Amino acid sequence: MQQVVYVANPVSGLIHVFQLAEGELLPLQEVQTGGEVQPLVISPDRRWLHAGVRPDFRVLSYPIAADGRLGTPASAPLLGSASHTCTDGSGRLFFAASYAFNHASVSRMDEQGQMQPPHQCLDGLMAAHSVTWLAGHDGEQELLVACLKEDAIRRFTLTEDRLTPHPLGDLHTAQGAGPRHLALHPTNGDLYCLNELDGTLSRYHRKADGHINGRQSLDMLPPGYEGERWGADLHLTPDGRFLYTSERASNLLTLFGIDARDGALTSLAHFPTEACPRGFAIDHGGRWLIATGQQSDQVAVHRIDHESGQLTLASRQPVGKGAMWVRVLDLAGRPA
Repeated sequence: MQQVVYVANPVSGLIHVFQLAEGELLPLQEVQTGGEVQPLVISPDRRWLHAGVRPDFRVLSYPIAADGRLGTPASAPLLGSASHTCTDGSGRLFFAASYAFNHASVSRMDEQGQMQPPHQCLDGLMAAHSVTWLAGHDGEQELLVACLKEDAIRRFTLTEDRLTPHPLGDLHTAQGAGPRHLALHPTNGDLYCLNELDGTLSRYHRKADGHINGRQSLDMLPPGYEGERWGADLHLTPDGRFLYTSERASNLLTLFGIDARDGALTSLAHFPTEACPRGFAIDHGGRWLIATGQQSDQVAVHRIDHESGQLTLASRQPVGKGAMWVRVLDLAGRPA
């Protein structure tokens, strides 16, 4: 499996491009974005890397070459600083959450691959921290927006490239939880929410009728932990057996097991990683976890044990202090 890793560093303004080779990150390219580059998302067809940049509020769309290197980007404006981005299943629509500006925006990609200015802005989403695309039953398409200061996950449906409030209403977390990032199980219909302020992981289940119900809430931190809580990111292995979270105050990654029968989560172990691990990713083979640290000068590659999910440090690679976003691209079978 040929894989490329992209690491964004807002301090240096660089996107670091690496080849992932048996737990080692081999430098391929450094791309200067000219701004504080933060959220990255790879288009579904794997031809574009979209990078949100501040303080001039824009998205840079980089064409991805056959070896994973980035070409000259196209630029399009955004309506505020992007904290998180995603696309729809086709890659034709681009969504951006703005924590600082309390909104989420919608932009189109034209037939030539050029991002257009936003054509819709959903205002009044307090501390909108992330956007997550959810393909539903019977062709329904939905966007979830985690609003940290509302303790809510706002639900919207898509009709003709515009979002409207979901008829079934929003999801509400525990008071003071601070929902931040979401992840979807690949097969069982479960949805997970990492809560930044209370350091918990919430599990929901989406039923065929579109209702989403809460199932579990677990602590991300070890028993007896009494320090600050500052949850950051979460990702699942591609086979859906394990879920990992990162917590910045403790510098820990937490491993959760997922029961194959009923989806129940179990907290299994905790692992140290880079200081202040704001972002991480898991490779497409489920063998490697790549973690950045905002207070570290390096990115860590942890080996994932296939049977247990346990992590061991495989390598570290310099990226400069402040790196905070990771995406992994599988080059195999990519369209020419």
